[in-house]
Amino acid sequence: MNMRGLVFVLSLLMLLPASVRADQARDWLLNGSPGGNYAILDYLGAGAQLSLERRQPFFGGANVFTLNGSTLIGQYSAQAQATAALRVLIVELSGTIGYRTLWRNLAYERGDNGAYCKDCDRPARRDSDPIFDPTSGHAKYPYAEAGASLLLPLNEWMVFGSAFLAHWEDSPDRSFDQIYTYLHDGGLMYISETTLMFKHRKWGGIGPYLQIMSIPRDNRHELQVAAGLNALTRVGLIARNDALVVSLLMRPGDGSYGNHWYYMPARLIVAYRMSFAL
Repeated sequence: MNMRGLVFVLSLLMLLPASVRADQARDWLLNGSPGGNYAILDYLGAGAQLSLERRQPFFGGANVFTLNGSTLIGQYSAQAQATAALRVLIVELSGTIGYRTLWRNLAYERGDNGAYCKDCDRPARRDSDPIFDPTSGHAKYPYAEAGASLLLPLNEWMVFGSAFLAHWEDSPDRSFDQIYTYLHDGGLMYISETTLMFKHRKWGGIGPYLQIMSIPRDNRHELQVAAGLNALTRVGLIARNDALVVSLLMRPGDGSYGNHWYYMPARLIVAYRMSFAL
């Protein structure tokens, strides 16, 4: 989730022969993958994830049933989860169960004069949780998620994607969510994410990104909106099926939002993926 990973990958890209990078369309990730068994490695800036996946087409290649199991180890947490997904034409339904361990959990006291939390803005969080110092905050909890998504190719150059998730987790109240970079209580939250990708096989895809969340706070739900962009391209570190994805979200005026360890008033995710057919 930092710029160091992006600089490293782009530096390697400049050293590779053009023939390797041109072997596959750079927008391949937007075009779907065939059935079979896959091992997927993800570098997420603050951690690494290994996934094993089975994709089973039925009634033609447009309909796919997928089973996925993954483990992630990061700078502040580790988790394991299992996901089942059913895609019919352009619609996908999914369900996930998992368990997360946080060895750097940031939970805060209730604030004064009705404030949701005390000393939970970005500067205060950095002061209380330096990157290299130990912390006494720990948490372990299960989570579950149900989702529906739509991936609609509008034409050769544009793809519309939208997803709605109902996510439940038994996390401590008034804790900082390192994934969504919001502060919220444990319980059920609702997430809507929409992007419009302009794509081309020679350079990949880029487009605006809108996230709307309804998060639990003090026995009620609050609406949070963030906007930014998504971009992806092929890198070519392997012959086929790798991708660099950059996702940026901003929420101006919210002093508690953002990747606080990296001094950022925004959520930046830099991910590099390698997918191998088994």
